Amino acid sequence: MVAHPVPQIKGWLDAVAVLGHMVKDRQSLGHNRRVAQLCVQIGRQLAMTTAELRVLARAGLLHDVGKLAIPDHILDKHAPLDEAEWTLMKSHPEIGLSLLGDSRSSRELLAVLYHHERLDGSGYPYGLGAEAIPIEARIVAVADTYDALTSNRPYRKARTQIEARRVVMEEAGRRLDTRVVSAMFAALDAHVTRVAESARRMYLAV
Repeated sequence: MVAHPVPQIKGWLDAVAVLGHMVKDRQSLGHNRRVAQLCVQIGRQLAMTTAELRVLARAGLLHDVGKLAIPDHILDKHAPLDEAEWTLMKSHPEIGLSLLGDSRSSRELLAVLYHHERLDGSGYPYGLGAEAIPIEARIVAVADTYDALTSNRPYRKARTQIEARRVVMEEAGRRLDTRVVSAMFAALDAHVTRVAESARRMYLAV
């Protein structure tokens, strides 16, 4: 990701265009897309409406847009962040809100702002807890956590899906929404079933 001043973004199409243009590395862009897709899959498991699924897709795609203003040497650091660097990193949700218009009436923007909040109040930027965190932000939090665990990062290698599930399960109910976690697991299992069924049909067709 780049780390220079970013103009305020007007409208969702503008936001998506800016994100695609400025997020240069495939890893970050891939993460945003996967989080967006997983958010929609979770929403479907929760029987959310088409309009709500669109909100989740946009929120997932743009949840880390604030990192455009974080210097590369922090984003790409191979060692733990120092206190000053961590303070700056934790500002990216508020930066994202500012870039996207600073409107707290938008469900998408609330998800961008609150996706690092946790049920027990240990998250950031405001230490919100439980139901004070919008459902969209709770969904992005679960999808973001899972994809981060299963992706390579500068400071660690990706965990296996089994290991990632174990970590997410340990966080469920304490930091992550249990219902959302269950919905994500159901979505992941449904995907595995679809892939297996597709492979079986291809085998029978030979």
